[in-house]
Amino acid sequence: MPKPGIRALASLAAAVAISAGCAGQSERPVAELSRASTLIDQAERSGAARFAAADIEQARGKLSQAQAAANEGDQDAALRLAREAAVDAELAQARSDAAEAKESEAELQRGLQTLREEAARDPGE
Repeated sequence: MPKPGIRALASLAAAVAISAGCAGQSERPVAELSRASTLIDQAERSGAARFAAADIEQARGKLSQAQAAANEGDQDAALRLAREAAVDAELAQARSDAAEAKESEAELQRGLQTLREEAARDPGE
């Protein structure tokens, strides 16, 4: 008959082994997948396809890979790819915003130049 201390130790060892086996399995990264999808949508609505097409395409590709990994049960890869997709979408958004700002600045500069030219004209012309 085994001693009570050995039985408790065996139970503890079994519990640790089961916990270690489950540690590699994480839950589907629903929040990260949703966040990446939302950021991609926002970037697309703000003109990222025009100003940062490669970045937004890369974000879409990584989101697609993340969804596939999640469906295949590789939640760690899905989490990593979803986070990368979100970062790519944020980069596309930032590049799009910068390009739009540059366009606005150029338009303002043209307008200022026109005003300067009109102000410099001889009033008799």
